[in-house]
Amino acid sequence: MKKINALGKPCPIPVIEAKKAIRELNNAGGTIEITVDNEVSVKNIEKMAVGLGLKTISQKYKNDELTVEITVPKHLDQLNSASSDNELVIAFGRKTMGDGDADLGAMLLKSYIYSLTELDTPPEHLLFFNSGAFLTNQGSNTLKDLQVLLEKGTQISTCGACLDFYEIKETIAIGEITTMYGITEVMAQAKKVINF
Repeated sequence: MKKINALGKPCPIPVIEAKKAIRELNNAGGTIEITVDNEVSVKNIEKMAVGLGLKTISQKYKNDELTVEITVPKHLDQLNSASSDNELVIAFGRKTMGDGDADLGAMLLKSYIYSLTELDTPPEHLLFFNSGAFLTNQGSNTLKDLQVLLEKGTQISTCGACLDFYEIKETIAIGEITTMYGITEVMAQAKKVINF
């Protein structure tokens, strides 16, 4: 078993270290145990592992120590090649569309997100960061349309560091919280990315 001590390390460092360990065990297979001190890291490690088709077991110990155990099968490359790339990813780095009047920009962006619900094939993933993080929060006029997209299978992820910066993490209303590493990975694997 390969053990990783990621206590005191903020996300996305535990996720990156876990992924490096998975690569190291690629052909031989084995088990990785990552120790962290926060639930966000646990969820992000689990999400990364599940995305690779790997099984995880999480446990909580005293002194706020949490562990995630990942089982890596032999010949993981075959498993990775079997997974399909994301088709369309849309990244919202702002809460308005285009430059100019803020009210007009907000109206245009709401209309754009509504239009996504009318597509025959919805986007694979929506990413929200910087002021775009406000779009997934309580009071956002896009929540109804985002819910429709979620029900159609679109993944919705908001940058946790951005939610912390704007002090709105407690009022996130839809989707999941992710890291910049998670955002980078989704964009890198996508066949097409649209940026706002």
